[in-house]
Amino acid sequence: MAIELKTTLITKLAGVFLLGLIVPSYGAEAPVVWADPTCNVFIAQLGDEFGVYETRAGAPLAEGDTIAGDLTGEGLVDIQNATKAQSNRVILVATSENKRALIQSAVTIRCQRRYQSN
Repeated sequence: MAIELKTTLITKLAGVFLLGLIVPSYGAEAPVVWADPTCNVFIAQLGDEFGVYETRAGAPLAEGDTIAGDLTGEGLVDIQNATKAQSNRVILVATSENKRALIQSAVTIRCQRRYQSN
């Protein structure tokens, strides 16, 4: 009986460990503070700075949405729109302490909203 109990316990612990490897963990959450429906670009507040992202796949994000995931990862990153329960594939293009600088950057050149006062 003691051996059977140890085997069951080890099996359960191994299952919990493997589940932790399979289920993705989302390290950070950030609010979307600027978005433009005319392009696939949005800006999120990452603590004391801002990040400008280009959406490569998924529904457009809107101001007020909350995103979660590896928000400072390199290359294409899959994130979750926690507000709308949707996933997006994005690339972090640049970060800055100045949101206005990101709005006026070359990344947003095709965005119509960039030319309005924000």
